[in-house]
Amino acid sequence: MYMPNRLLPRSIESTFIKVQAAFLGANIIWGAATAVIKYTLDYIPPFTFLFLRFLLVCIIVLPIVAHQLKKEPIHKSDYLNFFLLGLFSQTSLILPFVALKFTSALDYTIIGVMASVLTVYAGHYFYNDKINKGITAGLVLASMGTVLIVLEPILWGRNSTTPVAERVLGNLLGLFYALTWVIYVVWAKFSMGKKSGTFKKTLNFIKIRPMSRKYSAATIVLSTFYVGLLTLIPLAFLERLTMAGNSSFDLLSIDIKGIVGLLYMAVFSSIVAYWLNEWGLEKAKVSDFAIFGYLAPVFTLPFAYLILGELPNTLMLIGTAFIAAGVVIAEKNNSPSQ
Repeated sequence: MYMPNRLLPRSIESTFIKVQAAFLGANIIWGAATAVIKYTLDYIPPFTFLFLRFLLVCIIVLPIVAHQLKKEPIHKSDYLNFFLLGLFSQTSLILPFVALKFTSALDYTIIGVMASVLTVYAGHYFYNDKINKGITAGLVLASMGTVLIVLEPILWGRNSTTPVAERVLGNLLGLFYALTWVIYVVWAKFSMGKKSGTFKKTLNFIKIRPMSRKYSAATIVLSTFYVGLLTLIPLAFLERLTMAGNSSFDLLSIDIKGIVGLLYMAVFSSIVAYWLNEWGLEKAKVSDFAIFGYLAPVFTLPFAYLILGELPNTLMLIGTAFIAAGVVIAEKNNSPSQ
């Protein structure tokens, strides 16, 4: 998608290509994750699923965290910022996990594209990311594809077996998660040292002090996993109490299909994808990251079919083609400069 610019130093061009590859890899993993989550929820209830996911992640990365915090300790005045970053990036995963109990993987993914739209303009508003006519044209085309798929349930959903109220609830939860993700991306970029007077004023307005120092992507993303674990402990416990006697779920004898889904979410969707995403975000513009988010439906469609048997109709395929074309146009007009 990227057209080399020979006027740029090779080091900048090489870094930009690596950043694109990182964002692409993360979005492919997350594209499959939506279908994996919905599939695994048939074997593990949502809060328990998330708790076990974070528990596995935190055990696996513990040696890395110990080394990272020794090299880059977190100042005590920044604890609140890290906790809130964890809430917006990890604890907020409660929203899509519950949403996918009520809506389809395809519906949820398309609604999630709104996060990309909002992130592009958040990057422009807070960090003055340049949005030229080519990028705008690509985003408009991708947005048209998104609108087509959003309207699909109204035009083609007459045979849906899911009650309308449940589908609406799932879609609304998906939209709320998109908003929390945008907040996290903008805030994380600021915490990595990207200057923004506008975002600093926003934090002051809500009585939150900015980070006392610049932190690396590794420190930020690793710490958020532990916030996710701590906040899910009481929710998973309450879920177990609520389900007592009313469910055949047994924590000690999870079906092998549930274990595979859990391992995918812990190792790939958490550790690998978040590392790729944070590494890219540290080196790129917020809008660079957002453009790749548009590709989520393109990746989710085949996985939704292979894992869940969800088949896209003609309108979905047309919308997906619009989205893919829009991303290609936007990336061709994108610049490696920050």
